[in-house]
Amino acid sequence: MSFAKFSSDYLLETFTLVDNLFINEFLPSCDEKQIKVYLYGLYLCANPAKDNTLDTLCKNLDMTEKEIISCFNFFEDMGLCQIVSKEPLEVKYLSLKRSNQPPKKYKAEKWNDFNAHLQQLFPERMLTPNEYNEYYSFIDSTKFEPDAMLMVVQYCINLKGMSVRYPYILTVARNWAQEGVRTVGDVEERLEEYDRQHDDMTQVLSALGRKGGAELEDKQMLLKWTRSWGYSLDAILTAAKTLKGSKSFSKLDGKLDEFYRMSIFSAEEMKDYNKHVEELRSLAVAINKNLGVFYESFEHEIEVYVSPWVAKGFEEEALKKIAHHCFLSNVRTLDGMNNVVNKFYAGGLLTAKSIDDYIDAQIAQDERIKKVIEATGRTRNVTAQDREYYHTWSAVWLFDDSVILYAAEQAAGRTYPLPFVNQILSTYKAAGVKTVDDAKKVTLPLSSNKQTAVRDYDERTYSKEELRSVITSIDGLSLDDI
Repeated sequence: MSFAKFSSDYLLETFTLVDNLFINEFLPSCDEKQIKVYLYGLYLCANPAKDNTLDTLCKNLDMTEKEIISCFNFFEDMGLCQIVSKEPLEVKYLSLKRSNQPPKKYKAEKWNDFNAHLQQLFPERMLTPNEYNEYYSFIDSTKFEPDAMLMVVQYCINLKGMSVRYPYILTVARNWAQEGVRTVGDVEERLEEYDRQHDDMTQVLSALGRKGGAELEDKQMLLKWTRSWGYSLDAILTAAKTLKGSKSFSKLDGKLDEFYRMSIFSAEEMKDYNKHVEELRSLAVAINKNLGVFYESFEHEIEVYVSPWVAKGFEEEALKKIAHHCFLSNVRTLDGMNNVVNKFYAGGLLTAKSIDDYIDAQIAQDERIKKVIEATGRTRNVTAQDREYYHTWSAVWLFDDSVILYAAEQAAGRTYPLPFVNQILSTYKAAGVKTVDDAKKVTLPLSSNKQTAVRDYDERTYSKEELRSVITSIDGLSLDDI
């Protein structure tokens, strides 16, 4: 925040400078409202401390938002300002200092015919020397044919009326010149292209809900879509139907640009893509409902979570089921669910049935683990550590549940029963125990509650290299500190 600013009284006693070029070249063709908007906007630019929101402008000038935006559109066509943003409205006033630069000298006889024909196109007003000079400079710098320039002027007059000013005309000509249009033949071909697309333009305007004729910018966009990007009319109309809310050429241009970047060109491809997006959106809604979360917008969720999940091969019902299980497990964020989804993916569980089978198996396994815990004389819930122990005993060491339960009974009353079961089963494994009868024949080399092992073997020492060669093959162990 600035440490100092002008008082309201001081601001009222200062001046807002208006460039004489505006008064001489543009003011005569402006109506009352346009002049009010331009001058008050200029005043706000010079006094940034003032409240210059669109609402304030409407209130102070007693005009509607539509009227004010229309005025700024007019000045943008004239090259006096640039509309940076429409929502919220942000306008940048452009410099007119170029009028103070000394104009390049051109030989009058070279331009006699051009001057005469150009003035004939504006019978209601006299063209100024500065205006002529702008045309000369453009033609000289771009190698635009003078007769081609006259054709552009006539086209702009037909489009905008006699009030059209040279900044707008030169903007049109400059855009065409960048596309290689410089000769009479080039201009004729461009205008014929506009004529040929008349029927297509009518259908596009109808699809967008637009009444009245097309602006030059609209024609240029349609030409870009069809000629440069290669879209058919059917594809363009299909894209127009996908637009939400208010429809405009700029929104349609953005949608076609999105399709173009994804190499989607035909109407059928657009329909398939939109159908897929709607399916992802419906899936996102269902996931959020099961997960117990709510978001107003789904674009981010679909891009970051739902679409990658589907791309991995998950069934929709599987994802809904995972979301429900996450809710019951108190995992109630998309990021938390993503961690669960990745675990199922790592296990190859992508269908609703495979997930149900896995959960059923886990529940059944937990029931078996509970019996083991109860056999030690304890009653509690199953933990992740318990599952890890049981997996080692049954899947790795290949002990039957009956042997595991027998070992658990031997550990009853111990302070830490399950670690003691580990020691017992380790002894059974070394002795080649397969059944409970085999286990009963083994003398456990363990003392009472202190669990101190009796050494009935010759102790050996190992070198660091020997240990590393053996232990590094065991997953999860790190020997960095050995």
